[in-house]
Amino acid sequence: MGDESVLHKPTTGAGVGGGGVVPGSPTRKQGKENTSPGGRLGEFSAGATLTAQNPAALSRQEIYQARDQPPPTIRKYNTQRGLTAEELEILQKPNVKRLANVTQLYFLDYYFDLLTYVGTRQTRLNHFKAEYPAPPATPQETYDPLWHKYTGRERANLRKRRVRLRQGDFQILTQVGQGGYGQVFLAQKKDTREVCALKVMSKKLLFKLDEIRHVLTERDILTNAKSEWLVRLLYSFQDEQSIYLAMEYVPGGDFRTLLNNTGVLANRHARFYIAEMFCSVDALHQLGYIHRDLKPENFLIDSTGHVKLTDFGLAAGMLAPGKIESMRIKLEKVGETDVPFGKPMEQRTVAERREGYRSMRDKDVNYAKSIVGSPDYMAPEVLKGDEYEFSVDYWSLGCMLFEALTGFPPFAGATVDETWKNLKHWREVLKRPTWEDPNYFISNRTWNFIT
Repeated sequence: MGDESVLHKPTTGAGVGGGGVVPGSPTRKQGKENTSPGGRLGEFSAGATLTAQNPAALSRQEIYQARDQPPPTIRKYNTQRGLTAEELEILQKPNVKRLANVTQLYFLDYYFDLLTYVGTRQTRLNHFKAEYPAPPATPQETYDPLWHKYTGRERANLRKRRVRLRQGDFQILTQVGQGGYGQVFLAQKKDTREVCALKVMSKKLLFKLDEIRHVLTERDILTNAKSEWLVRLLYSFQDEQSIYLAMEYVPGGDFRTLLNNTGVLANRHARFYIAEMFCSVDALHQLGYIHRDLKPENFLIDSTGHVKLTDFGLAAGMLAPGKIESMRIKLEKVGETDVPFGKPMEQRTVAERREGYRSMRDKDVNYAKSIVGSPDYMAPEVLKGDEYEFSVDYWSLGCMLFEALTGFPPFAGATVDETWKNLKHWREVLKRPTWEDPNYFISNRTWNFIT
């Protein structure tokens, strides 16, 4: 028994060269309890001194650094932060680019949604704390039920977030619109019976047209929109084929439909709508975005008759440089060509210009659905690819006011090419219209406002 008691006492050199073992040693099961750390790494010779074999002479940090040090080739690779020729070739393959786009879209959407939720949850908590300070500022018997109710709502929100939205969660009622990227449906969320406008966009088409960032820009604006002048985003989700934006439903139709049904607006009605359009555009500018593609189709009329701005796909300077260049070439190409038929622009009456414009819209069903927008309302500096600022949106509003009072945009032609030509020479084309009927006119103040 006396000899066995030695096993429970540390001896001289225990853990280095002695025979004693500290119970619970991490090396005991490996049979290396009597080997120094340096000896296990093979860094010390058999004749090394006791001082050299002392674990204190070689810190654990140095051991792990020596063990985990990457080979020289890897260090060089990481320093250069480059790719091999084979890897660069792989990245140029169409299927790899497509997968990279899908991955980018997924992570942007994921983290945007996550950070938005965290921010709104913190805002709700701050509001609760401001309204109901913790005891003793609020009586305990009053505070506890309110806090329990608040945390219950937050748990319900978390449960909803764990369930991903699907198209099947919405009942499609009817199609209400068709755009360059997909369709817009009137839909109802099945669990809450909430009516919304569900915008469905094809991922395949978005990738093909390089329009992913346009959709992300639109989603960002809709999410940040807290103004009564901008359409709100209610939900956003995606599946393998499509991206979905469930937006506030505005039941009154768009300003284009109003113009088509009325022809020409009375001065007081035009003044009302254009004033609200200015408020809508200003709300967008307050968020730091330029729309750049304003047209009557972008302004919706709600159930009370007021205006809301929507469709922010080309906002914030996100129009692809390739499309800018193609429009600039188009402008230069048709700018000097003669009109193959009909009277020169300056010899046409208001009625003839209005009829020619309507005839063109009726013949070309896709005229207003062009992805890059029609040139009727775009400022010349946008079409030319020049630098521009917020004022380009006010150019578009001036064109819409002109159309509301006359029945056609100021630079509209009988053909699309003629419209481009008119826009190139806009200073010569822009004339104050006159009517034979004295009931129709543009006042001096209105004309000064337009020009």
